[in-house]
Amino acid sequence: MTLTAGSPARHLVNQGALALGRGDAAEAERLFREAVAADPANATAHADLGYVLSATGRHREGVEHSETALALEPGRSAPWAHLGMSRLALGEVAAGLSALATAVRLDPANHFAWDALGRANLALGRPAEAEQAWSSAVAARPDDTGLRVALATALAAQDRTREAARVLHEATERAPRSARAWTQLGVISLIRQDHGTAGEALLTALDLAPDDPDARFHLAVLHLLVGATDEARAALRRLAAEGESQAAALLSRMEGDGAVTGALDDVGSHPGRTS
Repeated sequence: MTLTAGSPARHLVNQGALALGRGDAAEAERLFREAVAADPANATAHADLGYVLSATGRHREGVEHSETALALEPGRSAPWAHLGMSRLALGEVAAGLSALATAVRLDPANHFAWDALGRANLALGRPAEAEQAWSSAVAARPDDTGLRVALATALAAQDRTREAARVLHEATERAPRSARAWTQLGVISLIRQDHGTAGEALLTALDLAPDDPDARFHLAVLHLLVGATDEARAALRRLAAEGESQAAALLSRMEGDGAVTGALDDVGSHPGRTS
């Protein structure tokens, strides 16, 4: 059963969606629970409640409502995606991947499911499969900068840094005010030892987001690599004082042996974040 005009759940689900759009998950959950109570046979109400429960860490309860939604309407893509995310969070990898695969089979434009498949495959050490998933996600939603950054991460994990840099250049062209895209372009450029592009990208990121710890850390690494050791130390000390463990570890090694050996290894082991 869908949200027909006569369903007593219709208004509640719509209000819940608005609350979710405002970032008020607690209010959205309350409204979706009321919708389920008002119309227990409404697949949309169960699907939306399952999503909110899973998004707030209550995956087993989320699974129950997603499965109820699918029992009512098995051909809907979104509940399969929510179910897949919950199964993965519960450590049920095969079931989670299967549910996500069903979601994208039913709706090849479901970028949420493709993104989840990308994240899962990257975490499982399958960067080629992650690349395929994120390529499909980008095709479905080309203006989503985060998906392009994720695709670049999968490419970098396969040592295809030239392609990763191209994807990130595209991301900065589409979203020139995205500090995240500029930061990741800087990271990939560091891995490629393209110091000029790295410096320009990281400084642009910091113009947009002056406190961004990733951009600050990688700019410090760039300073190390070009011989500006004093500037690097000062930046790393500030980051370490703020609780940035990556900066503290690099600073400790520098002060322990007085060398910058391993700086590129630090960068290469953190080619970018997908979240």
